Amino acid sequence: MPRYAEQIAALVRAMIWDRPLETDPSVLLEQDFWYALRRQQLHHMAAVWALNRKMPIIDAAPRKMMIFHALQRQQRQNALLTELTELMRQHSIEPVLIKGYSLAVLYPNPDMRESGDVDMYIGEAHYDEMIGVMKAQYPDAYWFSEEHAGLHFTMVVDQQIDLAAEMHRVAMEFHSMPRADRAFQAFTLEQMKRTRTLKVGQTDVSIPSKEFDALYVLLHAWHHFESSGVGLRQLADWAIALHQLTADERAAFAPQLEQLLRQMHMLDIWQCFGWVVVNKLGLPREECMLYTDTCSRKGEQLFEQLVKDGHCGREPKLQYGGKTMYYYPYERPETGRLKQKWYTLNRLTFQLCQTRKLFPNYAWHSYLGQFLS
Repeated sequence: MPRYAEQIAALVRAMIWDRPLETDPSVLLEQDFWYALRRQQLHHMAAVWALNRKMPIIDAAPRKMMIFHALQRQQRQNALLTELTELMRQHSIEPVLIKGYSLAVLYPNPDMRESGDVDMYIGEAHYDEMIGVMKAQYPDAYWFSEEHAGLHFTMVVDQQIDLAAEMHRVAMEFHSMPRADRAFQAFTLEQMKRTRTLKVGQTDVSIPSKEFDALYVLLHAWHHFESSGVGLRQLADWAIALHQLTADERAAFAPQLEQLLRQMHMLDIWQCFGWVVVNKLGLPREECMLYTDTCSRKGEQLFEQLVKDGHCGREPKLQYGGKTMYYYPYERPETGRLKQKWYTLNRLTFQLCQTRKLFPNYAWHSYLGQFLS
């Protein structure tokens, strides 16, 4: 097991459930521990949590300054969020905030959850119109992405890249698995008719249904895990997204969820990640729909991989065997069509071999779909 794995898990349990810390607090005085927390995107959360409890931590003064800057940035992000919401509504477009601040408010202390960009779901029906509105309203923005290059249209407001907004055409895509993609897009359209509101400043901002969050937060974490690794902060997000569902909501949603996961070839992925958030991060097992103990050995392997990787930190190494997953260590050639095709085939085959170490069913469907779709 990687160093600090159990201490990090104990700290996450204490932070997200407001419980006593079940490990020696002197670990907060070790520089290597904070480096491990940074790899898991947990350093801000840990600093806010520990300082609020007047616990001694290493480099307390610079960490206080880091928190101050992060909270200032959150205020600027929230101002951009409300500005964009009101702008879109002026053009009869209803944006929906996904991830970010809508998840932060679920934590015992919202200041613990540092947010990145402003992510808003627009949908395909209004996507082109939204792009025109954004470019007209922000002609001096530092950078705009290509209009139809992927899941979202990105605007970076300033040269310091302090403020950015991602306006999503779709929340997630499964390029290589058309059946899975159709199932998820239909689910998204259905759930976006059941949005809730969150007060941000003086503005009521639309946020997704709790059922959408329960699935989407895991899919977002999986997107990172599958390619290059994901931090435990995103699994903490998923745990609290599951926690907010009531017993009646879980009972009503579970059959639809199971059907969706089977269509997406992800039932075992859900259950294995579920084992981790229950047994390592402290989510009550009755709050994790479709939970099973039968994947405990695979769950331990997954937890070890999560701690090894951190967020986008999987080790690049050309190794096909063993239990540990690795990142393909070569870059795509800039020229030569045949060389590029050969690179792609090798990379996809390498990715198949890595993913099948934990999730062979999904790995094969994804791999074959690359050639059949």
